[in-house]
Amino acid sequence: MREAVLSAAGGYCTYCGSMGVRAEVVDHVKPLEQGGADDITNLVPACRSCNASKKDRTPQQWRKSLERRHYGPAKWWDEPPYPDIMNYTDAGLMQLVSDAQSEVMTAARPYQHQAAAKMKVHVDRLDANLRNLTASQRKEVLEALRALLERYGNGRTCRTESAQLGQRGWGR
Repeated sequence: MREAVLSAAGGYCTYCGSMGVRAEVVDHVKPLEQGGADDITNLVPACRSCNASKKDRTPQQWRKSLERRHYGPAKWWDEPPYPDIMNYTDAGLMQLVSDAQSEVMTAARPYQHQAAAKMKVHVDRLDANLRNLTASQRKEVLEALRALLERYGNGRTCRTESAQLGQRGWGR
C-alpha cells in the first residue's frame, strides 16, 4: 500500500509539491494521536520536511502554526518555509488533500485486490485450523471473528457472513 500512497499526487508531496524531490513518507492527514485512522483513506504522500514540520497536527492546525511563526509582512530576506501551504485557505488546503486522497484510492485498487486474494487464502487456512480445535477454543475464535465482522460490516452483511460461518461448520 505504501507504494500506492507514494505514487499519488504525481509522486510528490501533497503539501509543498516537493519542489522537484519525490515524496518519501506517508502522512496521516488526521494524526493517529487525534483519533485518525491508520488506513488508506487517511494517508497522503509527503516529503520528510513537511511530515516532520506537520508532526501530530491536522493540515489546518499545521498551517495556523506556520502563520503564527511567520506573522507580519514578509521581508525580502525572510522567505517562509513551505510557501505553498501558506497560500491556501483552509478550504483550499482540504481540497488539495482530498484530491490527493482520491488519487491514493485509485492507485490502491490493484493492491486491495491482491490483499483480498491473500485474505481468502487465510480464510481457507483458518478453516483447516478451526477443525483441529476443541469446541471451547473454536467458540472463542468464532466470537472474535463475529466481533470483527460487526466492526467492518453493516447489520445485514454481518448476519449473512455469520450464517456463512455456520455453513462452513465453524459454528458447531
